[in-house]
Amino acid sequence: MPAARAGATGILPYFKRAEGNERFSDDFHGAEGPLGVSMPRGALPICDAFIRAAQEAGIPYKPDFNGRRQRGIGYYQLTQRDARRSSTATAFLSPARSRPNLTVMTGAQAIRVAIVAGRARGVHVAQEGKVVRIECAREVLITSGPIGSPRLLLLSGIGPADDINALGIDVAHDLPGVGANLQDHVDICVLCKCTGDHSYDSVQRPHRTLMAGLQYLLFKSGPVVSSLFETGGFWYADPGARSPDMQFHFGQGSGIEKGIARLDNPGVTLNTAFMRPRSRGSVRLKSADPGAMPLIDPNYWAEPYDREMSLRGLEMAREIMSQPALRPFIRREALPGAAVAEDPTALLDYACRMAKTDHHPVGTCKMGHDSMAVVGTDLRVHGLEGLRVCDSSIMPLINSSNTNAPTIMIGEKASDLVAGKPSLAPTIFDWERNDRRRFAEA
Repeated sequence: MPAARAGATGILPYFKRAEGNERFSDDFHGAEGPLGVSMPRGALPICDAFIRAAQEAGIPYKPDFNGRRQRGIGYYQLTQRDARRSSTATAFLSPARSRPNLTVMTGAQAIRVAIVAGRARGVHVAQEGKVVRIECAREVLITSGPIGSPRLLLLSGIGPADDINALGIDVAHDLPGVGANLQDHVDICVLCKCTGDHSYDSVQRPHRTLMAGLQYLLFKSGPVVSSLFETGGFWYADPGARSPDMQFHFGQGSGIEKGIARLDNPGVTLNTAFMRPRSRGSVRLKSADPGAMPLIDPNYWAEPYDREMSLRGLEMAREIMSQPALRPFIRREALPGAAVAEDPTALLDYACRMAKTDHHPVGTCKMGHDSMAVVGTDLRVHGLEGLRVCDSSIMPLINSSNTNAPTIMIGEKASDLVAGKPSLAPTIFDWERNDRRRFAEA
């Protein structure tokens, strides 16, 4: 616990340095950072009804999921500023485009890191049918993500030697953990038909689309500014969990998820995802061809525990959507539907058919010092010089939430490591400075 606590307080300043929150400024939030964070502007009345319904189901209201405690239901904070999306491109890259030491290449693919005598000396890049080598004087930083980073390392001959040899790639460095330890959150949804025009489904009609555009231009509100998933929360699938292990996203529409058709009448979606999977997958190469897609095996539900917790989350979602607060808005449950209400086998079949990625893969170049670790705490690849991995693939364990903010934090920390700057001072919370008593939960 002391080491874990030091780790948490040590990285919190990097979260805060990136954050420019329009509402919160406290021990857990930054207000001056480049990444805009704001409360939703496009929530419909059914969102408040959903929050009340969750409370009726026993989940308390929570005004700030990013504070001291996460458990509860409420409105998400969105990466938006002035009613526009705030991304890493707009917040970090755009302001730096004029720097003389930055060149952005578009339509280019990194296909191999050049390793010479145990050191990264450059990167081979394919662009417009040609392959060029970009020389490196100091370090190569890989930020291709939990799928792309292990893929690039493997193409460079860095990874499990037997697998690399089998594809005819020269082994530059035997590192068995590359591509292993893939973790992700699995998403299952509940889809409900509405009693009226209570979602954004009708915005698909041409005249409504035009009206939505005008509303955004004039008032910076309405469907255009909506993320669609603006309410949700965190609760427990496993009653013995030390912190919430289930996340909900309430979507103001149907047909939002890939593979699910929009309903004839307006509808809404409630997504559930178990946050603490024990299953581990992998990313491997199909061939030595840089143009070939990698073999991604998420290995979802390989551990029966993960499946059990996911089904508990699905049952909780159905319970929330059946509460009195939503009855004026919800006509009936369309999926999974009444046919599976009392049939556990049918519910499992539905979950297996509808389960999908929550787009939170991590862990394929994990940080650590065991035999399967790929990078150390300085993000340097074990056994090589001049090479670091600086993205969510370095997470040893998946975090119990969305991965966007933690990935940005990794980038913030990496920038200090690469520049040789001292670490930001660990956070000392208000209650640790001023009062030794145990505080009641906010």
